[in-house]
Amino acid sequence: MKDQNMQPVSVQKKPFQFFRNMIVTGIIVAVPIVLSLWVAWYLYSHLTDWGIKLANTLNLMAGLPDFWRTQIIRVLALVVILAVLFFLGVLTKITLGRRLIAKAQALLLKLPLVNFIYSTCKQIGDTIMSSKSGNMFQQVVLFEYPRKGCYAIGFMTNENTPENSEAARRLGKGDLISVFMPTTPNPTSGFLMLIPREECIMLDMSVSDAMRLIVSCGAILPGSEEGPAADVD
Repeated sequence: MKDQNMQPVSVQKKPFQFFRNMIVTGIIVAVPIVLSLWVAWYLYSHLTDWGIKLANTLNLMAGLPDFWRTQIIRVLALVVILAVLFFLGVLTKITLGRRLIAKAQALLLKLPLVNFIYSTCKQIGDTIMSSKSGNMFQQVVLFEYPRKGCYAIGFMTNENTPENSEAARRLGKGDLISVFMPTTPNPTSGFLMLIPREECIMLDMSVSDAMRLIVSCGAILPGSEEGPAADVD
C-alpha cells in the first residue's frame, strides 16, 4: 500500500525535472548569445554617438524617419572610424608617418597622468603585436597554488633570465616564468606570478581551450563542445 502511494509522486516528478532541465539548458545557451549581442550593440552605439551629435548640429538628413536616419548616421560614423584606423596603419608604413607618430608619442609621454596610461596601453599593444601568434599568452602552464598538492592553471607571458630580469638575478633560482593566473569565471582579472621554470608544468592544451575551461569553472573540458551531460537535480 505504501509503494502504491509513492508511485504517482515519482511519475509526476519526471516531467517537472525534464521541464526544469530544459529551462536551465535554454538559459545556458541564451546567456552567451544575449551578452555577445549586448556588448556588440553597446560598442556600436557608443562609438558612433559622436556622429549623431554632429548630424544634429548640422541638421543632416532631417527629412528621413528618425530610426533610419539614426542607423545611417551610425553606419557612416563607423565607416569613418575604420577609415581613420586604416589611415593610421598606412602612416606606420611610411617614413613621414612614423616620424609624426613618434613625435605624437613623445608629446603624450611628457603629459602628467596621460603618460602613465599611454605607456601602459602601448606596452600591452606592443606585446600582443610582437607575439608570433598575435596572442600575449604563449603557453598554458600548470603550477602548485595556493598550497602544495593543489594545482592552478595560468598562462606564460614571458621568460625571465638572470641576464634580462632583476628578479631572476636577485633570487638566484635560475630562469623564472611570468605566469598570469586569471580568476574564474571572469578571466579579465587575475594575478601575475614569477615561478621557477622547474616548478611549472607546460601543458599541450591550447590557450582557447584553457580559457573555456576557466570561464566555465571547469565544466567544459578541452576538446569538448559542451559541459557534463549529467542532469540537474
